[in-house]
Amino acid sequence: MGEPQRIPRRPAILDYAQTEAIVGAPDVADSSVLAHSTAWALLGVGDEDFDAEALRRLRELLSTGGVPLVAELWSQSPDFTLPGALWRVYLFREWFHRDPLTVADLYILGLHAEQVPGLEEPIHARPLEDVIHDADALLSGEKRDDDLEDIFTELAHAMRIVAAGDPRVGRQWIDDPHDALAYGVTMRARALVMTAQELERAASRARIGELD
Repeated sequence: MGEPQRIPRRPAILDYAQTEAIVGAPDVADSSVLAHSTAWALLGVGDEDFDAEALRRLRELLSTGGVPLVAELWSQSPDFTLPGALWRVYLFREWFHRDPLTVADLYILGLHAEQVPGLEEPIHARPLEDVIHDADALLSGEKRDDDLEDIFTELAHAMRIVAAGDPRVGRQWIDDPHDALAYGVTMRARALVMTAQELERAASRARIGELD
């Protein structure tokens, strides 16, 4: 028998007690501030709210399955910011882990498609599992800001390839409003391609040190 299907669920959000336990300051609970603070803390970059001890607690939370809790904080952040880019990484990574065979099949089909819009021929693509491994490492706090450009670019390429693997997926990423991954990012028209474009812009901003 195969492995039991993973039951999707929407990530919860950090509650007041969890927030205070990490940063030790209740006034940091403002969602925008906390989104940016946690995003940079993920990369080991602290600020006035995330000192060394807060960074340690955040990494402990991430290592014990707390990535969804933190990721939800990023969901309202603009795509041109670090938390907004990390949110898009999280959605694609979760989609893969939920249904790896389907996503991997679409990736293979996309690699053999006549054309992958946005990518020049010949396409030099890494194995999808390697791309996802880097996304996992990023969301687990194992990467640094110097890694962002490459990770965002590779994920954007993977999204374009998957979108080319099936016209239906290329037109719409998530179509069920009750899906655990049903968000504005995933349910818009041409969602995967749009998200790829956003990650490419984030990669460009990361390259020149302008990713907020």
